[in-house]
Amino acid sequence: MQYTKKLIIQFFILFLPVYSIIDGAIGLAHDDLSHPDVLVLFGVLVIGIISLVNILIFISKLFSLGWHNIPIYYKIMFVFYLILIIPSLISWLSFFEIIPWNWNAIEFIYYLVHR
Repeated sequence: MQYTKKLIIQFFILFLPVYSIIDGAIGLAHDDLSHPDVLVLFGVLVIGIISLVNILIFISKLFSLGWHNIPIYYKIMFVFYLILIIPSLISWLSFFEIIPWNWNAIEFIYYLVHR
């Protein structure tokens, strides 16, 4: 129970982007014309920024404390944010038109390998 407050803070930090993704997905399912795809993109991009900040914080803790002295909470959250940053990275690359919007994950991996 030592990290309960930190988990609650992480929940509230991720609540707005996840809510916007869910709300946009529901709007897309109901053919809403008020651009719910923007909500999904906004949520994914904000989650990417949050993940990047948390990964940088973990790396700074890693350099200052060392791997064996870092509590398990930080190691678990690091893996969690590494998983979250992957779809966000693909969305950011599409947002800046580095890769086309209509690519799926298989084509993206093929593009990276055969570049």
